[in-house]
Amino acid sequence: MQHRIKILSREVLADVRSAAWLEQELHPELDRHRRHQMADICEEQGGLDRVRRVLGTAMAETRLALRGILLPDRSARSSDILEESPCFSFRLTHHLHPDLIVYIREKIHEYAVARVMADRCADIIPECARVWRERADTALSQLGEAAATRTLRPGTRPLCPL
Repeated sequence: MQHRIKILSREVLADVRSAAWLEQELHPELDRHRRHQMADICEEQGGLDRVRRVLGTAMAETRLALRGILLPDRSARSSDILEESPCFSFRLTHHLHPDLIVYIREKIHEYAVARVMADRCADIIPECARVWRERADTALSQLGEAAATRTLRPGTRPLCPL
């Protein structure tokens, strides 16, 4: 049985907007222009094209991390990474525990948001970029670990104490 995970771009962009707004609120010492640049991360004049490119790259990196459990997508082209996509879809090859599928979906979303924020903060608030990069790296490594384990089973106790 195959499972499909869908990551909606609008959901990721909504979380990026929220994170960017919070980030600029947490740094009142920044000049008005830099705070405005951070808050407008997902606006047409605020760098939405860059956000979409980074999001596409993040999804390609996710595919690499999950390559052991993904079916190859023959319909995907290399140019898809740079184009706007309303949804990113991942087809999983193996029967996976439903909790693992939810975990993978949430980690992909978390990675995408952190990756976009790390890219944006590197230009506007460099001292925050390190934190976002660490979050992205952690999420990506957790995705790789999830792909390697393929299951989230509770530990079992042996029937015999020997």
